[in-house]
Amino acid sequence: MTRFVQKLIQQAGFTVTVRQFWRYALIFWSALALVSYAQHTILWLLGLTRQMHFSESLHWLIVYVGWLGFTPVILYAGQRFPVRFSCIDRSWLKGVAAHVLLSSGFGLVVSLIAFCLLRPVHAYETGQWLGPKYILIWFFYEYSLTITTYLLVVVGYSIVVYSRQNQALHQQNLAYELNNEQLKTQLANAQLQSLKMQLNPHFLFNTHHAIVSLMMQNETHKAIEMVTALSDLLRGVLAQQDTNFISLHDELMLTQKYLAIQEIRFQDRLRIEYAIDPATEQCRVPQLLLQPLVENAITHGIADMTSNALIRISTERRRGKLQITVYDNGIGKRSKRSDGTGLGLTNTRLRLQQAYGVNAHLELAQPPDGGTAVTLSFPYKAHFEKVNTHDNVSLAHH
Repeated sequence: MTRFVQKLIQQAGFTVTVRQFWRYALIFWSALALVSYAQHTILWLLGLTRQMHFSESLHWLIVYVGWLGFTPVILYAGQRFPVRFSCIDRSWLKGVAAHVLLSSGFGLVVSLIAFCLLRPVHAYETGQWLGPKYILIWFFYEYSLTITTYLLVVVGYSIVVYSRQNQALHQQNLAYELNNEQLKTQLANAQLQSLKMQLNPHFLFNTHHAIVSLMMQNETHKAIEMVTALSDLLRGVLAQQDTNFISLHDELMLTQKYLAIQEIRFQDRLRIEYAIDPATEQCRVPQLLLQPLVENAITHGIADMTSNALIRISTERRRGKLQITVYDNGIGKRSKRSDGTGLGLTNTRLRLQQAYGVNAHLELAQPPDGGTAVTLSFPYKAHFEKVNTHDNVSLAHH
């Protein structure tokens, strides 16, 4: 019996021991027995029924002890023939029939046991021996109560089991969803890392080409300055190589290091301006987001200008989104990038799509007064690292 009950508990998914199972069953049936006995006692006190004989009280006790001992069988039947009602599938009728037969058999067995135990007690108490007909009398007298009690236990047990199963499935689904989101995040990070790695060789090659050009022109001092500036930039990139996202403040600092290289190249021909909203500096952005846009502005916008070249970087927070604009006063419509399909813009679009989906936008515009403006827009989300306020980005730099 112990193994049977233990297996029953495991199949139901309950976290109780066999001893606890019997304890809860005893509490349940004792409560029902007390309610039943209290009901009869109240009716007797009101004069609506006679007082029970000792044999009748013993019969009442035998019935509820029988229910207690029969509990594992009832629960097993609830597992074997689950209560499921459907207008399409009529197989539930077999389950109901099985429960009716089982409850009837239980009632008949209890009546037989009660007859065997109570017959001599009743004879001693009243001087009359009970005939075999009392087996059927007790059976049919308590038949409706037997079936009702039995079905009450089966339905209650089924509700508890289904509730636990649904809760377990819900927890399992949450775990699957969490794992799925983690996999998506890992994939997105891997794709962002891949796109970022495409940028590094690209601007390194271009910078290397500029350094070689300076050396071939015997401008060794400028070449050394550019190598030093490149080292500062690479040091800043490598310091945060393990993350795909940094604060806008740190991104602007990397961009300044990159522009320091270009200032060596262009000297007085290039002017750089910043219009940075302080409220945006703590926004979380993909690392090296601005560098390809600035490089694009230089390569396809102002590279051939002999004077008064301008690059302006501005940021603002609007309606829960960060807007970044990189403007140059270069050749505008005559630029090869006018269709926005160059490596820098294409790579930036892909990175924004991976990071923010449809909530991110990249727009390439040519203002009426000339030049080109590239505007990025994506949801504002504060970076978890505190921005160093003592290292503010200059609003105007020449």
